Amino acid sequence: MEPFLKILALALVTVLAILLLRKRTTEFALVLSLVCISALCFYAATTLQPVMDMLERLETLSGVHGAVLAPVVKTALIGILTHICAGICSDAGENGIARMVELCGTAMALYLSTPLITAVLDLLDTLLGGAAP
Repeated sequence: MEPFLKILALALVTVLAILLLRKRTTEFALVLSLVCISALCFYAATTLQPVMDMLERLETLSGVHGAVLAPVVKTALIGILTHICAGICSDAGENGIARMVELCGTAMALYLSTPLITAVLDLLDTLLGGAAP
């Protein structure tokens, strides 16, 4: 809980500083915003390492092939990155680009899930004894 409170404090202090700086130097406010975003992204990436370790352990213990878990992880990451990018575009006043980023993220998530859907369909075909046309 303490690391999350530090994240919130960093974000709020940065926002307050940006609000004060934006009136005088918008360029420095933008740089400060990007530095804060980079720091928070770095922290988020480091907190995801235990999740990746858990997924590797799940793969080892369950015998589930990595090709099944990889689309799930990639789709989740695409969702996270799409949300971040669309938010940045919206904050910059480019709502049209933000909506297209969201559309492209959705399309990419569907595309990456096709191997998983194919594996499920193959399993169903096997369970039904190849009765599917």
